[in-house]
Amino acid sequence: MDGETPSWLEEGESTDPPPPVPPPTKPDASNATAPAAGSARDAPAIDNVSGSILASMTSMRDKSNAPPAAAPAATTAEGGDKEELSKLIVFMRALNMAAAALLITTSIIQMVGIPAISVWVLAIYATCGGLLVCCLETQLKFIRTVIAINFGFLFHSVYRMLFYCLMASVCWTYEGILGRATAIVLGCVAVFNTYVLCRYPSYRKMREDIAAEEDKRIQAKINQQVRKQAISNMGWGRN
Repeated sequence: MDGETPSWLEEGESTDPPPPVPPPTKPDASNATAPAAGSARDAPAIDNVSGSILASMTSMRDKSNAPPAAAPAATTAEGGDKEELSKLIVFMRALNMAAAALLITTSIIQMVGIPAISVWVLAIYATCGGLLVCCLETQLKFIRTVIAINFGFLFHSVYRMLFYCLMASVCWTYEGILGRATAIVLGCVAVFNTYVLCRYPSYRKMREDIAAEEDKRIQAKINQQVRKQAISNMGWGRN
């Protein structure tokens, strides 16, 4: 029978069997967990961003709620400077008034001695300069306003120093012990005034504030006296 078998049948029987169908593959656990792992990697990044934002907000809130530590120290230092400056202003006023009084006294004594005409004119000039300084140191507002308009150089540190040096040179020409001593005192006061005006820029402002307070006190006393006189006049009119 083998020789009678048709050729096509023999060829069909000799052919290789078809390859087996591969069994259905199960989903790989590593592939299934890959997205989860990726999301797990992304999650910490998102958590870190949110955590940093929360940390920054917490630190800002703590800073805003924290009590200012440097403010009391700055306030104390400023108060100390104001107190020191107020004492210095009082000392400067007394020193300038004393120097002006000494200048006026020396000049008047020189005029009484009937000197030469030139010395007599210089003595009058020095006396007027001393009176000008005295009026300036009274701290009365209406007087200071007039002086500021007509003698503004007294409010400048350099020009005021030159004015004091000029008065000192006038006193030096008196050729006496008192005149020489007055000249030295005026020179020292001029240097000290310049130092204070340059060392404390707020000296002028605080001095104006003190002058304004004195004007208010004077005005209050005047108003009180006016009220008392008005009340007394009303009582006298009734009688």
